[in-house]
Amino acid sequence: MVTKLDELGMMTHEEKLALLATLLESTSRQERTEPEEPQRTITVTGPNPVADLRFELLGPLVIRHGGEDVAPSAPKLRLILATLLFNANKPVGASVLARELWNDGAPRTAHSTLQTYMFKLRRLFHAVLGLSVDHVTREVLQTCSGGYVLCVDPSQLDITEFDHLVTVGSAAMHAGDYEKAATDLRRSLALWRGQVVHHGQWGTLLRAQVARLEERRFYAHTSRIDADLCLGRHREMISELASLVVEHPLHESAHAMLMVALYRSGRASAALELYMRFRQRMLHELGIEPSERIRALHMALLSADPVLADRSLTSEMLLDRLVRPVGQRRHDSSSTVTGG
Repeated sequence: MVTKLDELGMMTHEEKLALLATLLESTSRQERTEPEEPQRTITVTGPNPVADLRFELLGPLVIRHGGEDVAPSAPKLRLILATLLFNANKPVGASVLARELWNDGAPRTAHSTLQTYMFKLRRLFHAVLGLSVDHVTREVLQTCSGGYVLCVDPSQLDITEFDHLVTVGSAAMHAGDYEKAATDLRRSLALWRGQVVHHGQWGTLLRAQVARLEERRFYAHTSRIDADLCLGRHREMISELASLVVEHPLHESAHAMLMVALYRSGRASAALELYMRFRQRMLHELGIEPSERIRALHMALLSADPVLADRSLTSEMLLDRLVRPVGQRRHDSSSTVTGG
């Protein structure tokens, strides 16, 4: 009788290689067709189990509990947590997390490795909050259809507070309440503890979310300075604006605010010199002239246009006013001009 072992012994070298390739392909196909996660969605009810935690993303990732930072130190765990927190209370697919962790180079063991990371995060919440791992799985870090969801109250996230303060500060700015605008925007900026620091390679999703935050931070910063200028704090803003234009050498609005601050502080010549340097940089680096609004501001500086002293106008309103014909400007505004 010929056994399986005898059959293998009678195979040629090429036949053995073909059999090995078939077995490997079969194993790979089985791994790929396994379901990623149990298809279940759990609804959280009752008190918030993580109410004692504060999640801070405006800087290096921090999870505060009783005044201490309990965030994990392992880079992969921090990246997963950041991704889940940026998408708090929303399902994040396992495939999305895999791309964030490994980009397009996920290992064959990605599925089981991701499960291990989730288990470690659940153990972290278990250790910090004194909840059972089962409780954490049911109500904190849930497994949902094809992925995971981290359930927290939005008020526990510094990014939620930041967005809210920028929104109300911007609304106050548009309403002409510059004192409230400056206060709310200053509070929003105070939440930042530095640049968002990461370990290793970010994925596309996290990079996009951080880029949105950084852009909103810049908007809050320039809007807060603008509000302070409307409150007559011209001299106080000069050093801050000077630093800002160094960091953003081609940003027109920042240069416009610095020109106005210098002019209102009795330094018209410095404002004109700033315009010339900005124009030269635009021509040298971009090959274009400054925008029509910035050129109109330059002409207003040269002629000491009275509208430059109107502190009721934000920088955007001022620039819009300057590009209008003089006759239309007089018709549009009947307010009394006050000096700064």
